[in-house]
Amino acid sequence: MADPAGLDEGAIADQIAALQPRLCRFAWSLSRDRDEAADLAQETVVRALGSQWRFTPGTNLKAWLFQILRNLYLNRQRSTSAHAETVLFDDLDANLGLADRQVNPVERAVIVKTQLEDVLAAFGSLPALYAAPLHLTAVEGLTYLETARILDIPIGTVMSRVYRGRQLLLTRLGKRTP
Repeated sequence: MADPAGLDEGAIADQIAALQPRLCRFAWSLSRDRDEAADLAQETVVRALGSQWRFTPGTNLKAWLFQILRNLYLNRQRSTSAHAETVLFDDLDANLGLADRQVNPVERAVIVKTQLEDVLAAFGSLPALYAAPLHLTAVEGLTYLETARILDIPIGTVMSRVYRGRQLLLTRLGKRTP
């Protein structure tokens, strides 16, 4: 059923549902708790579906959903002070440069898993102050401006936090930059 603004509610609902895994990953970067992240993502979907009339066609649906999720997270933080310390990304994929070497498939899988675990552990140790903007820009591919709007901070702050987050991540991975 289409509404007067020309939005197809079914199509938007499908797009919202398709973004749920990304919502979970962003929620993990904020909460550092798998169960809380799943709850936040689910509640975000429910709220977005209930207020999809507020979404402006032609704008970034993903950014709108991330803003809803962030607001839910902040509301929860205000009511409770719990904060877990684990970050997981099930779909993290990286080009580890193994194509240049002849490695059997089992060895390749072990190397990839070990390196991804190192990256996940290093990312998990980042303060949320740096993890959230880094996740939104590097993993989700949002612009600095979209990230600034979602996190409700100036764009310059996003840029500096992404830079510092990357530096911390590289340091924790033992790859210091000049």
